[in-house]
Amino acid sequence: MHCFHVCLIVFFAICGCSSSLKITLPPELQEYVDDLHKLCLEKGGLTENDHQTYDINHKNEKMMCYMKCLMLESKWMKPGGEIDYDFIETQAHPEVRDLLLNALNKCRTIEEGKDLCEKSYNFNKCLYEADPVNWFFV
Repeated sequence: MHCFHVCLIVFFAICGCSSSLKITLPPELQEYVDDLHKLCLEKGGLTENDHQTYDINHKNEKMMCYMKCLMLESKWMKPGGEIDYDFIETQAHPEVRDLLLNALNKCRTIEEGKDLCEKSYNFNKCLYEADPVNWFFV
């Protein structure tokens, strides 16, 4: 899977299933999203119900680590914890590029958190706050 596609699918903040965007993922991309979602649920010991009932306004250790898994697997975060803004920008899918960059520019300075799970949460929470209408959780 090319990084170009990874950035579309992992943009858990501003793409994909949002009804206001009307973006439909190609089948192979949807399959990758599903595989990534399943991988990170399994790594975190989470269920579909945990994911479906999660509220981004509440910190939950397992869900924060799920976000870390998504970010590391998508290469949005480097193993050392640095968010790779350049990678995200250069690999953004044209259909969501403007939405993504608008939100991303509001989230360049976030709290580090106590660990990479909390940092991932802080980043995703910022993206949510930057565009709550289009935000969705992979």
